[in-house]
Amino acid sequence: MEKIVIDGGSRLNGSVGISGMKNSALPIIFASILVEDDCVIDNVPRVSDVFNALEILRSMGAKAEFCDLHTVCINTKNIGSQLGAKDLVCKMRASSYLMGALLSRFGKVEIPMPGGCNFGARPLDLHFKGFEKMGAVCEENQGFIRIVSKKKLNCNKITLDKISVGATINMVLALAGSKGTSVIENCAMEPHVDDLICFLNNCGADIKRIGTSVICKGDNRLKGTRYRIYPDMIEALTYLTFAGICKGQVHINGVVLQHLENEIRIFKKMGFDICADNDNLKIIAKDISGTSVVTAPYPGFPTDLHPQFAALLCFSNGGGTIKDIVFPTRFAYVNELLKMGAKIKQKENTVIIERSELFGAGLDATDLRAGAALIAAALGAQGKSEINNVNYIVRGYESIVDKIAAIGGKIKLVKGE
Repeated sequence: MEKIVIDGGSRLNGSVGISGMKNSALPIIFASILVEDDCVIDNVPRVSDVFNALEILRSMGAKAEFCDLHTVCINTKNIGSQLGAKDLVCKMRASSYLMGALLSRFGKVEIPMPGGCNFGARPLDLHFKGFEKMGAVCEENQGFIRIVSKKKLNCNKITLDKISVGATINMVLALAGSKGTSVIENCAMEPHVDDLICFLNNCGADIKRIGTSVICKGDNRLKGTRYRIYPDMIEALTYLTFAGICKGQVHINGVVLQHLENEIRIFKKMGFDICADNDNLKIIAKDISGTSVVTAPYPGFPTDLHPQFAALLCFSNGGGTIKDIVFPTRFAYVNELLKMGAKIKQKENTVIIERSELFGAGLDATDLRAGAALIAAALGAQGKSEINNVNYIVRGYESIVDKIAAIGGKIKLVKGE
């Protein structure tokens, strides 16, 4: 088993290039099931979730490979509805997007229950209710999902009971090749949802967003295309937390500033000096003040930044609080920060954090963003930290060890015992 070893206390100086958004790449890769021509997708991050998604497509008979460093070439003309790589489906939450894609193309789906990071219940009820509105029958039995529609999917209107990125994406995938015009209400507004919509429209779909509603006009044959996905906003924000903890001067290159506006305001309020220039950020962080945030669907404060932000607050004057109403049980990282001496308390769906003197410790990443939070804390701590369960971290951060080392972090990936 590999582990990440960090000697804390170094300043960070230099430039970091932001990779493509994992949360865009995965639904777009699975959306290629709807297209029987060649799809070329640029700016794809080389992370384990992406490699697993491509392997899932290959197990169904598709051609799906990296044809350049960050370019994926996919052709699903000859795929069938049967999965070969069922074990990989169980490792990825994003494999749930197979439901919408396979239902749209084949009218039937049979997959194991999708896996992914474990930080509380993330049921698929919203997805099933949407599919049933389209005329499908959904069954979940002994860890397997079976969905069948005997006729072309069709629905005038679907109103999601609550905002859900996953359910929004699955409804869009299912209705992209549907019959007639459908409206999905109470949709998620995250950039990776719009990235998927742009990709499908490039392929010939007719999908429009009006606020929190998405209008899908079906009956269009989708054709192959070349498409470049958005840069990863969560990766960019994660490196902002690293810069705030380690001080120095860090340039974060290749972002979409519009995606980061709300968070940049918060970081500036804390005392970060942030200069935005086109798609680049220049960050200088000296003494920073604490603050309090509440997670919310986009454009609110992202739950995927919650653990990293908690680590940052440990190094801020005055500390602060984080209330997570999106994933209210996302607190496994708290016990790991306590090992480092963090003054942090959890009360229901909120953490209260005081400024802390952290020291190195043996740590266990419990999920993707918790792993990033441990890296952030270890970079600012005194002494050496060893982080286990690296597989969680490489699921979503491309070359994170090399990128941090390149800007002065004392970090390395080593073989565990």
